[in-house]
Amino acid sequence: MYNLDTIRDKISLADLAEEAGASFDNPNRLISRCPLPRHAGDHSSKAFSIFDNGKKWKCHSACPSDANGGDLFTFYMAWKGVDFKTAVAELAERTSVTADAPLHLQSARSEFLSAPLAPSRAWSDRAEQFLVWSENNLANHTGAQEYLKKERGLSPETWRAFRLGYNPLNLYDDPAKWALDGKKIWMPRGIVIPGFWQEKPWYVKVRRPLSGQSLGNYIGEWNAQDGLPDVKFGGPRGGVSCLFRLEFPGALPVLVLAEGEWDTMLLWEYCPDFCDLGTLGGAGNKLDLLDLSLLTRYLAVLVVYDDDDAGEKGREYIAGLHTKFSRVKSIQPPAHDLTDFWKSGGDVRGWLAGHVANAMDDALKGMDMTSPAAERLSIITRLAKADACP
Repeated sequence: MYNLDTIRDKISLADLAEEAGASFDNPNRLISRCPLPRHAGDHSSKAFSIFDNGKKWKCHSACPSDANGGDLFTFYMAWKGVDFKTAVAELAERTSVTADAPLHLQSARSEFLSAPLAPSRAWSDRAEQFLVWSENNLANHTGAQEYLKKERGLSPETWRAFRLGYNPLNLYDDPAKWALDGKKIWMPRGIVIPGFWQEKPWYVKVRRPLSGQSLGNYIGEWNAQDGLPDVKFGGPRGGVSCLFRLEFPGALPVLVLAEGEWDTMLLWEYCPDFCDLGTLGGAGNKLDLLDLSLLTRYLAVLVVYDDDDAGEKGREYIAGLHTKFSRVKSIQPPAHDLTDFWKSGGDVRGWLAGHVANAMDDALKGMDMTSPAAERLSIITRLAKADACP
């Protein structure tokens, strides 16, 4: 793990804020207009301040509550739009701080982040209670079910497999029940998407109904009580990002990583028999050593990111990894994203089957075809080729 205090000592929060666009007229009173891209208020007012001897920051105007205030790392997350582990790795790179890792993994430091620490048992237990409650809500809410079927292409079998749920209320829970301090735990109204590691919830996302988007047609439009009109996802703080997938004891030979949870579940809906599916949760997120421990089980890892600027940056990251971890490579999406492809009538199974078949052909080159392993791989390859688009 990285020593966070060392990174804090080496990087000035004020300098980082100025790099983002803040301007402090008085070095003894660090106030400025807010430099953050998600600030929705008056950009001319001096709503942004740094305090506590330069260690903490806060926007006192119109930044969203999920990205407003904290320390050096939360500022970088809000500025760059990345998750915590990515912020730590990129700030560590600025300071030449390295993570403590076993000798056989130290050569991977520049490509892979340190393995994250699990959320507390109390956090996971409380998250589990929320998930069970939201699953029961989904089972009894026709609108939420229709959204998953018509807008996301997901059957009841898929949403039960991934333990999706529905939260009909904006909830604010006691942080002590999650073993946390500070402000109340926000669980917004919307579709609940949990991420698991070793059968324990590590994070919980809630897809919110924003104005003008389809979800509101099924569960009720955004209203003033929902707040934060531009924040697509919310959920209880304190979770830890992990590889989103189903935890099967035996892996298929190819893993496909989509950009987000929705596309991952859509692929699982159509292609669970010839490849495993997962996501890092966003094109800007990077692999950590826990992810690597899973990826090394696969003969090939195919990454499909959206056709946009964020996806292009993600593909650049994957291309850099490919030079040292050749089994990981990007494939181009068939549309802006996979859900758009499905909505346009695209053959999701046929499209992915072709890519998996090509990856399997490459993996079989030079293998002893009389071995049991090669025979199993040949069967999976034939299955993928049978369904591949011509």
